[in-house]
Amino acid sequence: MTASQRAEHTVYKGKSQLQRLPYEIIGLIVQNLDLEDVFELSLCSRDFQYLIRDERFCRAVITAKAPYALEAREAERTGFARAIRRLVKRRSAVSQAYPYLVGIVGLADSYVYHGGVLCYIVEARPKRWLRILDLRNSANIELVVDIPTLVTEAVLGTRKSTKYKFRVLHHAAGITTCLFSFALPNTENWLLVFKAGEQTIFEPLRLDSTARIFVRNNAEYLYFGTHSDDGGDGYRRWVLRGFAIKENLWFPKKMQLSNLVGYDIGSTACFEVIDDHFYGLSNQTAFEIEEIDWTSYYYCFRFRLDDPDVRKTQVMKRQDSWRRHHSEGPIDDRWSLLKLEKDEDSGKVKIVECRKEWLAGKSGSRRTYYTKEVVFPATSNDGDWPVMNSNEEISDDQAANVIESLNRPKSVTMEERSAHNTSSNAFVDLIDNASTEKGESQCLRLRAGSRRLKPLLLGASNDLPVPKLHGQSRLEVEMDRLYHPNQIRTWPPKLEPLGHDLVLKGIHNILNPPGYQGNITAAGDERSVVYSTGGSSGELKALVYLSFDPSAKLHG
Repeated sequence: MTASQRAEHTVYKGKSQLQRLPYEIIGLIVQNLDLEDVFELSLCSRDFQYLIRDERFCRAVITAKAPYALEAREAERTGFARAIRRLVKRRSAVSQAYPYLVGIVGLADSYVYHGGVLCYIVEARPKRWLRILDLRNSANIELVVDIPTLVTEAVLGTRKSTKYKFRVLHHAAGITTCLFSFALPNTENWLLVFKAGEQTIFEPLRLDSTARIFVRNNAEYLYFGTHSDDGGDGYRRWVLRGFAIKENLWFPKKMQLSNLVGYDIGSTACFEVIDDHFYGLSNQTAFEIEEIDWTSYYYCFRFRLDDPDVRKTQVMKRQDSWRRHHSEGPIDDRWSLLKLEKDEDSGKVKIVECRKEWLAGKSGSRRTYYTKEVVFPATSNDGDWPVMNSNEEISDDQAANVIESLNRPKSVTMEERSAHNTSSNAFVDLIDNASTEKGESQCLRLRAGSRRLKPLLLGASNDLPVPKLHGQSRLEVEMDRLYHPNQIRTWPPKLEPLGHDLVLKGIHNILNPPGYQGNITAAGDERSVVYSTGGSSGELKALVYLSFDPSAKLHG
């Protein structure tokens, strides 16, 4: 054996064929792996550490796998290798119900949490403060707004009014929108829009109605809506009005949503600003129940933020918006969840709906999450529900195949809870495990469930028929074939009465602050949860923050 052969033999000794592959070949393999699988591969050997350490390689991976995730958008500033590690760890923490950070961030009378920013109001009449804290970016300084000063400067003639209501409606892109109501001499409702960081108050607007009011905005445009217009048939309609932030100008015309039926935001209706469009969604298509209509569809539309013209509104075609067939079983509407979100991997807008159903005639119900990609026709229409052509009819068999023909879906899960995290393919829920036998009044814990795809076997076909077991629906058969069984996890571990784990006891005291229990409300996003507890008899509520982002910090 020559010296060069001995050297080569020494270098490759103990290494697998995979470890010996060139950098370029590994790159081709990675193209067919999920981001989580790339991370797991990097942990197999130090030879693969470059998969999550090399900036050039990581730039290509995260740009291809999850270009629309927050971590990818911040990667130019924070580094691409760090972005991959942060993204995978965040998704893993969600699916395992294991947050990186928990803490009590304040006491409040009311709060709103959106986009990682916490807005909460503390009242000590006659003084009232609105505090704004950017939790996502680990801000160590709160923006504090003196509410009496704000309303006095925004709305003339309110200086003598000491009895009023002030409520935060929304916060996004550094812009806060609030509802201000007072009754001297007559009842008036005002929409206040301001940017606390720049101490800028935009043109206020007196409202005709506040029925089911909501606000959505980005850095350039703001829209608010109320369920207040008379449709002429005894049913109310949603009406929108827009505001150009840079021009400080309200659009002169309102926009009535004559075809959007749902009225309960988050359950039967949903509104979002995504990129440069305003989106509206409903899982209902008729104001009255039609006994002959056995097939249910979504109604989804969008229009450009800078051009709210009904004639240019895009509406999903009926053939693309199939929802369910009533023969699948009854629904318990009390547990319905409806939202629109932008997929981190593909950038496509998706409908996410949770339904509690009695599938296949079973006596027991279960909660199921469904996702559907939002698809609009190439040309705009007048905003009316599209008229179906004869070649667009959907038969019962075709409708069933929307669920049956699952080609390795990434976002369909079947869980019991209504808090869904699409990017992690998991649900997260806040549950109370208080034991009356132990005299516990509250024991809040996290519960998460996740479902992972099974690997495809060589030579296997997704189109092969699957035997249907007794009592199983076709959806259940498909899910069993494509996915591993659900993995359910809870956190933190239960606290034993005689336990001496001080760290665990401290965590439970944070999640269940002594003296602040009951009346729980929660809000969250793909990387964090904020909930309030306590506040009975008009007292302050404790605000608890849980973050699954490994980069999150709390100062102080």
